[in-house]
Amino acid sequence: MLDTPREREAIANRLMADLDDRGRILLEALDRRYDEGELTRLGLHLDRVLSGEPVQRVLGWTEFRGLRIGCAGDVLIPRPETEEVVGWFLDGMSGMAHQAENRPIRVLDVGTGSGCMALTLKRERPDWEVVAIDLSPAALEQARANAAELGLDVEFRQMDALDTQALAALGPFHGAVSNPPYIPRSEGLDAHVVDHEPMMALFVPDNDPLCFYKALLDWASGSLAPGGCLVAECHQALAREVADCWQLDGAFSECLTDLQGAERAVRLLRPGCR
Repeated sequence: MLDTPREREAIANRLMADLDDRGRILLEALDRRYDEGELTRLGLHLDRVLSGEPVQRVLGWTEFRGLRIGCAGDVLIPRPETEEVVGWFLDGMSGMAHQAENRPIRVLDVGTGSGCMALTLKRERPDWEVVAIDLSPAALEQARANAAELGLDVEFRQMDALDTQALAALGPFHGAVSNPPYIPRSEGLDAHVVDHEPMMALFVPDNDPLCFYKALLDWASGSLAPGGCLVAECHQALAREVADCWQLDGAFSECLTDLQGAERAVRLLRPGCR
């Protein structure tokens, strides 16, 4: 925790942005002064961070591709790696033309959590119809609150991602993104993760760690349009297995490497007119 000067600076900047988000350089130029109440709040936040609580949970929000996403309570904290998943998906969808009758591109976010990916997609592609599902009522409550705060129209539904029949009932989609649970239960995690993240969003059974990816493949076989794109974040140690699993009607699947050099996601591109 707070191991490097860069990490300490990043956390300090986040804490200060909660008081005034105009940017440190501008605030220094304006010689911004803080009142007693602001300094008291800053001190309380700092105490919580030093005790091991993630700064995103302390503040109740985080930045995600330029959006302020609420992440208070029992919802997974959005990570920078997941921002890359959105970029990979947009790249994969770049050749998808509008379908007949001028219907909008329709995309699905499976296991939406805070709604970070679904809301970002709607903000960056406002003409798209975005549907997002999650099993957790707490996550959906936060996601809907984020949508209302940002003024973005996303349809949220409570649904089990492993219920392939329910997924199929949502109808066809041109693309889908997912950050499903992917950590085997026997794998150890740092205390600040275990103590402050919802276990349902993290863990999968040791004997079936690809269960969500198999469900996504089953969904894609019947509901992903020709030329469609599916991208899912995954465990770096299992990415190759996911890519091998995702074999569908001549579709092209590939591992995607994040900025840290880890195989972070798998993308499937279904053949068809693009």
